[in-house]
Amino acid sequence: MKDEYTKYIEKQSEKTLDPTRRKKWLGEEWQLKIDGFKNEFSKFKDYLTSEKTCLCLGARTGQEVVALKELGVENSIGIDIVPHDPHVIKGDIHNLDFEDETFDFIYTNIIDHSINPKKMISEVERVLKTDGIFLLQIQLGLNQDEYTVFEIDNPIYDIVTLFDQSFCLGIRSINSDYSPNFAGMNAELIFRKDKKLSKLYKNYGNLETINVPEKYDELWKNINLPIQTKKLDTSKILKEEERKSILEGLRKRAYFLTRIAEVYDSKNILETGTAEGWQFFSFGEYAKEKSGKVISCDPRDVRNKKYTEEYEGVCNFFQGTSKLLGSSNQINNIDFFYIDGLHDEGSVIADLTNLINKQSKNPVWVFDDFDTRFGCFKDIADIISASNGFKVWNIGLTASGQPSHQVMVNAKFEIKNGKN
Repeated sequence: MKDEYTKYIEKQSEKTLDPTRRKKWLGEEWQLKIDGFKNEFSKFKDYLTSEKTCLCLGARTGQEVVALKELGVENSIGIDIVPHDPHVIKGDIHNLDFEDETFDFIYTNIIDHSINPKKMISEVERVLKTDGIFLLQIQLGLNQDEYTVFEIDNPIYDIVTLFDQSFCLGIRSINSDYSPNFAGMNAELIFRKDKKLSKLYKNYGNLETINVPEKYDELWKNINLPIQTKKLDTSKILKEEERKSILEGLRKRAYFLTRIAEVYDSKNILETGTAEGWQFFSFGEYAKEKSGKVISCDPRDVRNKKYTEEYEGVCNFFQGTSKLLGSSNQINNIDFFYIDGLHDEGSVIADLTNLINKQSKNPVWVFDDFDTRFGCFKDIADIISASNGFKVWNIGLTASGQPSHQVMVNAKFEIKNGKN
């Protein structure tokens, strides 16, 4: 019997080899698509200079490659499971036959034809140069054909979370009325590979693969594990394998945030929403190494007493809200903000506004609970839409069995005309 991947390759090859389609691509659609791709790529004309190297994934008969060459980017090539000389060589989007950091610009509109989108994106990030651009065009909310394998419902959760080494610079419609372009695409996502996110990934992996050191594991076991176990019971999540998987994912979250702080050279950290202090004291363990400080606030003081004493002098607690922190003259030059407060709409904007005058020159902001079930989702969506780039992590299931996401923005916010 043929394995699943062999069947997948054969199925996808059907489309590219279909004689009716190929006749159109090489005949009546040839110049139409070259002109269409030139129009799409012209949005990057200041970036796509003659010395750049470009790769097009799933290029079929190569019109996008021709378009790039006609725009002056001679060092451009396409790959497809079916080659087409001279512009498209045989290749697999899940296993690119190129050295690391080969290309300045990569384009595709066939992620929906990927049998393993995570593997595909990991290969894109591998062969993309630092600060390189990846342009991904998709069909969002449109009827898919029989060759679609990966269905996209929400690009933020379905696509942006696949990236480990890149910031998303924007998600937008191609045409203002959301109508498809010449190639049937109606939305696009733009990514830039980031040096520090790459360092985070290369040094520590991602949330699935990161190893948690003993001290951070101790904080998890003594502070948060009993709380999350009770939540699993309350939610009636009783299957052992399911409980184990959820708890294993939860266990890694606090340490992973400290590694983000590390690669961004953060020394002073401010958190909203202390609770029992699992994240608070995990930040404290990190800050001890950096001779930094951690500041947190919560309307209630329910911190773990043992670790409150252990991290005294490093972890500083204020009983109140972010408004209290914002008004304190004791707090300044914060490098890393972790916003994990209320879930209501307006709450995150209020935190940002209260704390905006506490930023260092190059702060990192991480927002928890970036999930559509919370009112604060709109706040965070507004913040990232106004940023120059954001990174979203799928941090696994909560103990209530719900998906959970965090988003990071590496930017200094300003208030202009009373708005952020």
